[in-house]
Amino acid sequence: MTLRRQLRVLRHRAGRWAGGRRWLASISLLAAMGATAALLVLVVSENTVNATGAPAKAAAPSTAKKGAAPKSGVKKKTTTPTTKPVGQTVPLGVYAGPGAPVAATAFSADAGAPVPYAFDYIDGSTWQSISDPMWFLQRWSGANFRMIWGVEMLPATGATLAAGATGAYDAYFSQLAYTFVQNGQASSVIMLGWDPEDPTLPWAASTKTAAADYVSYWRQVVTSMRSVPGEQFQFAWDSAAGSDPVLPPDLYPGNGYVDIVATDAFDVGTPVTSSGWGSYAAEPYGPDWFSNFANSHHKQLMIAKWGLAPRGASGGGDNPTYVSQFLRWADGRHLFAAITWDYGSWAVTGGSFPKAAAELHTVAEAGAVEPIAKVVDSSASH
Repeated sequence: MTLRRQLRVLRHRAGRWAGGRRWLASISLLAAMGATAALLVLVVSENTVNATGAPAKAAAPSTAKKGAAPKSGVKKKTTTPTTKPVGQTVPLGVYAGPGAPVAATAFSADAGAPVPYAFDYIDGSTWQSISDPMWFLQRWSGANFRMIWGVEMLPATGATLAAGATGAYDAYFSQLAYTFVQNGQASSVIMLGWDPEDPTLPWAASTKTAAADYVSYWRQVVTSMRSVPGEQFQFAWDSAAGSDPVLPPDLYPGNGYVDIVATDAFDVGTPVTSSGWGSYAAEPYGPDWFSNFANSHHKQLMIAKWGLAPRGASGGGDNPTYVSQFLRWADGRHLFAAITWDYGSWAVTGGSFPKAAAELHTVAEAGAVEPIAKVVDSSASH
């Protein structure tokens, strides 16, 4: 099973849990809001999430469906913390599961550094769930993060890239944009139609014709969402190495429709586990290529998902070297954000990778006062 499919499976399971228990989560949110002490709010919320059956730290990443998450109700980016990011040039973000502001806050403490961004996927089961993600908005309301939303381009069935390219679905995305603006998400980042090279996704583009439809459809969506008064969205295009005849450049929607270029960086596969970060980053259409591509298009680079993988999933397991080398690389790239996967059995701070979690904390904490490269090199010499 490929990395992309493993990520998709985990997210699909998380999304099914979120959708099936929305009524219980809403009751939990009301209970938390009624608490008078901030600490009690955190404890009640976390206990509630666990009680619904979602593992606090369980499973492995998935790139495709369902999720959830908004944040507070302010129109500007006032929910973005003003504290320094890791090394001042690596702003951390986190995916901590669907509708999980408590777990995201806990990650900030575990990482030993401010975490300005939280990432989540809205439910993409139907056009209704795509255009009206109120459960997620309520769940994240008041959380001290700037949100990055994974937004599906198509529901699971009954829609096509070709139809989207004609503008057939524009109204759904105008409604989504309006809902975001009305609920304090006007300045959020929209990661639309991620991983179009993944054949398991409804918006997969494996032919030149599909790639052209993907690009045209993306432009339709961005134009529709930007037409809503009050919006200040940034749109992130997330891709990875594809295969002939469609490669990442074929899927790029164009500078006028993209604000941020993104890709993933998991410690999984032979190039990473056997040769290390440098060889992996230099792979064709690897992180180095996306960094150069972003620079050439005058865009910021975001690592949309980075983290560790168990050895049973062809990963490097508890690999502190990967963490330090990734952060060292990121420190020199002036990233928009590095979104840490901290959910399920692949969670960096979930207990399965204690050495790596300790390395993240050490580098992040020290990187707040001196360059990460110096921190990493000094640690390696001891």
